[in-house]
Amino acid sequence: MGYWAYYLLWLLAFYVFGHPILLLGLLAFVLLRRYIPDPLVWARTSSTQRRLRDQVAANPSNATARRDLARIYLERKRPSAALELLAQARARFPDDAELLYLTGVGRLRSGDPEGALGPLVEAIDRDPRTGFGDPYRCAGDALAALGRLEEAEDAYERFVATNGSSLEGWYKLYRVRRRRGEHAAAKRALEEVFDTWRALPGYLRRQQWAWWLRAMPARWLL
Repeated sequence: MGYWAYYLLWLLAFYVFGHPILLLGLLAFVLLRRYIPDPLVWARTSSTQRRLRDQVAANPSNATARRDLARIYLERKRPSAALELLAQARARFPDDAELLYLTGVGRLRSGDPEGALGPLVEAIDRDPRTGFGDPYRCAGDALAALGRLEEAEDAYERFVATNGSSLEGWYKLYRVRRRRGEHAAAKRALEEVFDTWRALPGYLRRQQWAWWLRAMPARWLL
C-alpha cells in the first residue's frame, strides 16, 4: 500500500472532521513526499535499524553493519546519515564496489548528481555486476539532472539491457529520448513499458504499477 496509506489517512480525516486545513495537510504531503519515508518501509525496517545501530555503536570496525544501516537510511530518505556511515565503511574498504555504489546513490539523493557520478562509475569498473545494473540507472538519473542527455540515454540503455523487466528503466529511457528530440526512439521505449507490463507476473506488477501509471499520459501524447 505504501504511500497510499498517507493519502487515505488524510482523506479519511477530512471525511470525518470536514476541516479544510486537512486538505492543506494533504497538499503539503504531496509536495514534500520526496522527503517523507514510505510508511511500510518505516515499519519493516524499525527493528533491523535498532539492531544495526547497536552493532555500529559496539564495534567501530564493523563495516558490514554500517553498510546495512546505510541502506536502511537510504530507504528512509536520510541520505546524509547514510553517507556518514558509508564514509566510515569506505575508510576500511575504499575499493568495495557496493560501498561505492551506495555512496553514489546517497550523493544523488542528497542533490549532488555531479558528485554521484564518480563513485557510480568506479563501482561499475570494480564489478559490473554490482547492484544488478542499478548503478547505470542511478548514473542515468545523475546525467539527466545535469543535462548530459546523450550520456544519460547510454546509461539507461545499459540498464535495461540487464533489467529488461524494469518499467522505470524503459520509462526513463523514453523521457530522455523525448528530451533529445528522438521521437521515434522514444516511442519504441514507451511501447516497451506497456509490452513489459503485459508480460509481468502479478507480484512484479504490484511492485511497478506506479511506473505504468506514469507512462499512461505519455501514451496518449504520442
